[in-house]
Amino acid sequence: MSIIDKHSLGEKERIKSLKKYDILDTPPDGSFDRITKLAAKLLDVPIALVTLVDTDRIWFKSRYGLDVQQIGRDPGLCASAILSDDLYEVKDALTDPRTLVNPLVAGEFGLRFYAAVPLKVRDGHNLGTLCVLDKKPRNLTEIQKETLQYLADILIDQLELRLAARTANYQQNQVLSIAAHDLKNPLTTLKVWAELARQAKDKPDQVENICDKITESCGKMNRLINNLLETARKEASKIQLRFAGIDLGAMTKRVVASNMVLAINKNLKLNFINQENLVISADEERLTEILNNIISNAIKYSPKNKNINVSVNEKDGQAVFIVADEGQGFTEDDKKNLYQRFVKLSALPTGGESSTGLGLSIVKFLVDAHHGTIEVSSDGKDKGAIFTVKFPLLK
Repeated sequence: MSIIDKHSLGEKERIKSLKKYDILDTPPDGSFDRITKLAAKLLDVPIALVTLVDTDRIWFKSRYGLDVQQIGRDPGLCASAILSDDLYEVKDALTDPRTLVNPLVAGEFGLRFYAAVPLKVRDGHNLGTLCVLDKKPRNLTEIQKETLQYLADILIDQLELRLAARTANYQQNQVLSIAAHDLKNPLTTLKVWAELARQAKDKPDQVENICDKITESCGKMNRLINNLLETARKEASKIQLRFAGIDLGAMTKRVVASNMVLAINKNLKLNFINQENLVISADEERLTEILNNIISNAIKYSPKNKNINVSVNEKDGQAVFIVADEGQGFTEDDKKNLYQRFVKLSALPTGGESSTGLGLSIVKFLVDAHHGTIEVSSDGKDKGAIFTVKFPLLK
């Protein structure tokens, strides 16, 4: 009997696919149990199973007429059945060379008949089977074979629906996490501006300027919330970009200004060198997110009395945005996980700020969406970091 090579690349990919569906060792499910019962009744067999072939076992998601929850994988009928894309049938196991040594046949169980349809999911992998068993030889009619295939198709639909529901829930949580992360910076800015307004209550000109900054921060939060509502109506994995010609230097100047109060509050010197008229094709709001995330991160992770240098220039036909800080830098392990979601790096915020581990993953995603590149260099812990983002110039 043919047995799958557990160490082959194809089998590793199949197991990876199986894990993605997150169905192993889950509680009984009525929709699966109804199908096995229906299979047993329609094909007039005592046993019907929904099996999933794991690395070292065959686990029964649903079983009718059998009390066992799982069996060893080798040698296994289901492990052989998933090698086929069609019905796998053993009419008489005692005379079939594929099953003569199988313990279910030669042992106390006394298996004589086995028929299975592989459960092939959308990515092309066979995760398990819908199978029927009997202790006497049988020969399925064409109608019975079609019935078994139809029931297997229903099972596959159930697996895909479960995965789609889990994916939708995960994406919704991702969107909410991203929104929470993006709202924190303007909220922090509002708190600082409010405190400055209190201190400047006898200076009308300063108060008016501060009110403008507060209005700007409120507008930013309003846009983020609107984006969240818009995204909730679409697939969470897709972002609608509205491209237009944007002067990267002018945009960076505005973002630097909006972060200046945060830098001053931590005694940081935020310097900006600008080369004008570097126009790129970008979504204004998403580009603002990219610039703001990198600059606010430099502020968040820099100790007091340090410099943060922001510059915009042209090189090799590209617009280049650079943020160089004198902060905590990155270890080699940090560099490997730099853009992973929810992974917090070795550096800690220096002013009691919070971090979700989402910022740089958002930046990377948005930079890629703008056909740009992002690079980070750091000589190690406490040696600062340089973020370089390049965008194609608009011709």
